[in-house]
Amino acid sequence: MQSLRLAIVGDTQRVLPIERLAFHRETNDVGRRRIAQALLAESRDLLLHLGDLVGAASDYTRFERDYPPSELEGKPLRVCRGNHDCGGFWFGSPQEFNRRFAAAVGRLQTVELGFLRVLLLDTNVSAMSSVEWQIQLEQYRSALTEAEASSHVQHVLVAGHHPAFTNGRWHSPSKSVREAFVEPFLACSKARAFFAGHVHGYERFSINGRSFVVSGGGGGPRFSHLHGDKVRQAAELDLADLHPLHYLELEATPDAVACTVRGLDESSQSFTELERFVM
Repeated sequence: MQSLRLAIVGDTQRVLPIERLAFHRETNDVGRRRIAQALLAESRDLLLHLGDLVGAASDYTRFERDYPPSELEGKPLRVCRGNHDCGGFWFGSPQEFNRRFAAAVGRLQTVELGFLRVLLLDTNVSAMSSVEWQIQLEQYRSALTEAEASSHVQHVLVAGHHPAFTNGRWHSPSKSVREAFVEPFLACSKARAFFAGHVHGYERFSINGRSFVVSGGGGGPRFSHLHGDKVRQAAELDLADLHPLHYLELEATPDAVACTVRGLDESSQSFTELERFVM
């Protein structure tokens, strides 16, 4: 196994009626379907969803039109739980998510792909007990320590829904994610990138030479970001608002992991390269 191909997408939820009425947020149905088509068109070693599959529980009918179960069958799809997926007053019951993606609820998921280890976190601290949170943290630390000592694992990628760093105007960085998961990540020499969604745009930060990527461009209503002297954290790429809908393509070899950001051009419905970086 000399090369691995992965794709990452986040926040495919449709805008909620209250968001559309109160905040005039966009719907993005056409763009969401176009991204789904691109993701399903090719064979990959892993398709990773960063959470918020749907806006409300009733939207699974729509989700299955974009991502038909017959086309997902046999594909290596793994999912992080987002805040919408936890349910709530506006979001409805989490029963459908829990039934479909039980492995993503309140626990660490580990994906082993030869020389690549992928760790999927549940970052919804308010939806977990303190015991569940602590168990996940201990498992996460152990998985990083084992990867560090392994002669087989060359790279570690970490993913969760809430970002430790973001300049999103309407979403603050997650203090719980930053305090629990960033230090062990930076302490592991094989850890390459930490991927998150939640903020509907694309951001990349470099902390001690490691990449922290926010990829929430799968079709949810896009958000604006802070710029200039208002930023919380200097970003490696400062896109003008509103950021394009997008997904990530990764190619991993034993030597390096390369990431290409595929942005959707609204007028042509074709994809352009927003950036490419190597970790």
